[in-house]
Amino acid sequence: MIKGIFSFLPHTASFILHPCLLSSLTAILFGLITGSFFNVLIYRLPRRESIIRPASHCPGCNRPIRPWENIPLASYVLLGGKCSGCRQPISLLYPFVETITAAASLILLFTVAASRPMLIAPNVHLFLQCFALLLMIPITIIDFRHYIIPDALTLTLLAAGLLASFLPGDIPPFESILGGLAGAGTLLAIGWLGKLAFRKGDAMGGGDIKLCAAVGVIWGAKIALLTIFFGSLCGAVAGGATLLLGKLHQSHRIPFAPFLALGLWVAVLFGDAMVRGYLRLFM
Repeated sequence: MIKGIFSFLPHTASFILHPCLLSSLTAILFGLITGSFFNVLIYRLPRRESIIRPASHCPGCNRPIRPWENIPLASYVLLGGKCSGCRQPISLLYPFVETITAAASLILLFTVAASRPMLIAPNVHLFLQCFALLLMIPITIIDFRHYIIPDALTLTLLAAGLLASFLPGDIPPFESILGGLAGAGTLLAIGWLGKLAFRKGDAMGGGDIKLCAAVGVIWGAKIALLTIFFGSLCGAVAGGATLLLGKLHQSHRIPFAPFLALGLWVAVLFGDAMVRGYLRLFM
């Protein structure tokens, strides 16, 4: 029996050390840790608090969270979803963000990153694009809850995209700047037309415009325009459906960043295939 166990070990080790499995586990671990950081952004940025100090603490009793209580996903389960000090329930948003970020990281591993492996040829643009896609998660939740997109996120992406364009890669500075102008200008024009049509205040928030500018700077004009197209389409469908169902009053505001985030993911993962299919069908 012992001999049989030892004969099984090499096969187990080879399975665990398989490059695909190791990459998947690394992506999931990276996603969980990044999701934990996103929870900090989601909670603190709308309150204009530092994301560095003070250290993680319970929002109910202000008790500092010990390191073993701050393990992504695992700590929530081990603590039973409650603070170990005041026993106040921990929001389900925390494990949700960590889980969805891990899932998104895994998706990126087998889609965007798999087409151009960073381990073989390190690419700053590719890393920035993947991280920007993940950053759509906290941007979506913040805008959905507070109707704002923090400048700390959009302007950081904008600056990072411009700096990365001066490094060897797919998006040179001219295309990066042109993409930023295309993204911001198109959304600004849509907002202006909406303001004229509905005779109300600004139909498009400044945060949305900055977000589209950042998308254009990082991916170029084509992805920026596809993001706006898919985002507007998803937003129109969702808004129309909720109005028909009586769940939304015409005077209520609809956060646009969640739809732009969805539009960006669709544009990056399926945009080229959709454009080619459209051209084959109608051209």
